[in-house]
Amino acid sequence: MRPVLAPSLSLPLAVALLACSLTACASRDEAAGRPDLTPYYDQEIAWEPCSRDQDKTIRNETRHAPGAPECARLTVPYTYADPAKGELRLALMRYRTKDQDHRLGSLVLSFGGPGESGLVRLGARGPDGFGKAGGRYDLVTFDPRGTGASSPVRCGPRGAAVEAARGTDEDSGARGGLADRIEDRAKGLEECSRRSGPVLPHVGTVNTTRDLDVLRAALGEDKLHYLGYSHGTRLGAAYAHRFPQKVGRMVMDGVDDPSPDARRTTLARAAAYHKALRHAVEICTRRGDEDCILGSDTDRAMENVTAAFDRLDEQPLPWVNGRTLDRETAVTRTMGLLRSRGGLPEAPNLLASIVYHLPPGESAHMAEEEAARAEGRTEDGRDGSGAARAAVNCADSKGRYTAGQVANAYDDFADASPVFGPTLASDMALCTGWPQAGDDSSHDVAAPRAPKMLLHTSEFDPATPVQWLRRMARAVGPSAVTMTDTGGGHSVYGSPDAECVNDRIDSFLLDGTLPADRTRCT
Repeated sequence: MRPVLAPSLSLPLAVALLACSLTACASRDEAAGRPDLTPYYDQEIAWEPCSRDQDKTIRNETRHAPGAPECARLTVPYTYADPAKGELRLALMRYRTKDQDHRLGSLVLSFGGPGESGLVRLGARGPDGFGKAGGRYDLVTFDPRGTGASSPVRCGPRGAAVEAARGTDEDSGARGGLADRIEDRAKGLEECSRRSGPVLPHVGTVNTTRDLDVLRAALGEDKLHYLGYSHGTRLGAAYAHRFPQKVGRMVMDGVDDPSPDARRTTLARAAAYHKALRHAVEICTRRGDEDCILGSDTDRAMENVTAAFDRLDEQPLPWVNGRTLDRETAVTRTMGLLRSRGGLPEAPNLLASIVYHLPPGESAHMAEEEAARAEGRTEDGRDGSGAARAAVNCADSKGRYTAGQVANAYDDFADASPVFGPTLASDMALCTGWPQAGDDSSHDVAAPRAPKMLLHTSEFDPATPVQWLRRMARAVGPSAVTMTDTGGGHSVYGSPDAECVNDRIDSFLLDGTLPADRTRCT
């Protein structure tokens, strides 16, 4: 029997490695001059109810999870090249399928961000939130290294600017203050190295792919069955590149861009949000003046919306529950609805509230809350993952932009989206001043020897533009099978109103049946 991991922290596995070498029990890896990773791969996970976990962070992350989730820890090295340098313990969570007699194995879910807690996101949806997958698979997720309950990256009070990198209130859309805000934020990031401890240099997608393979083995699976959303799609593609022979049934939904160029990807995202905004407005205006508060002219409605957001720079609105609606908050709330397949129909109601200075209707407010809850965000639109998001993105890219370069690109962002561009512009500077160097190796996702994988993106996805689907498919190679649908929302598998998408992804996960390449759900 494989050794069982105790819930509490054990002596470093490096001791076991040393003992093995002293007794001449070298593995083939050691004989070849590589570190012996057998103790990690031979772990057996000790699951227990999440409510009884010794870690308060795990209990907090899963406190709203329905059903009977189980949690555990998985030990991995900081660096696989030299495990003796230390270890961390990844937080895990699973829902066991009720039909154990017809169980297909474990389906590992990654929710992207990057930097988001898998435990929070799985708990928000529950075991029934992923099509029919939960009926045949144990649903398993994890907090990737540097996030949530897995040795989280911390930046402290001065580094809190990482979470608020886009600015607030009247400064949010002001070009004049953009460079100053970025420079101030860069100074605050100096605290990240000191507060994060030894994990910071080892955060990033490449190491997380190695963690995924250790998790696969610890779950007792010969192949990794995987469902990745958003950044989780790039993690899945990077895994397929490094472990093609270990890929099982792999689905990517809301496909990320394999390019490491922050300027290009952020500009594309700004344009995609604007495209999704117009799509939401047009759904309303097509109903005519009597049934759409924004009117029947899409172009005029978009002009009114743009002007209303511009006014928020100088004149924030009184809002519900005694709050104030500034541009930053309006952008965050609108973006949240556009990402949500279920919340998308309520976006025009929120926009009308901003245009006509009206409190939002109950249905729009409830849709906002539901969209935020599904993404693990608080009422102010933040999910607490800002430091981890920066850490992973900056580890995955060697590119660094100066504050001046970002300020000079401001007009390009405003052209891409007059509503979202001014706010999203500073995302280009996410890694400006980051205390660790990065590299582009995680963006190498070619996987010609992997089995067929299913990639899907909605045509009006605001967060991962549909052109990224085609770009990722080209980068992965002939293993990629692509699918689109004519709707909106981001990473929609499991949404009740994405029936065509759900059916085709369910068929692949449950039966191994793939749709034709370039299938378009209507």
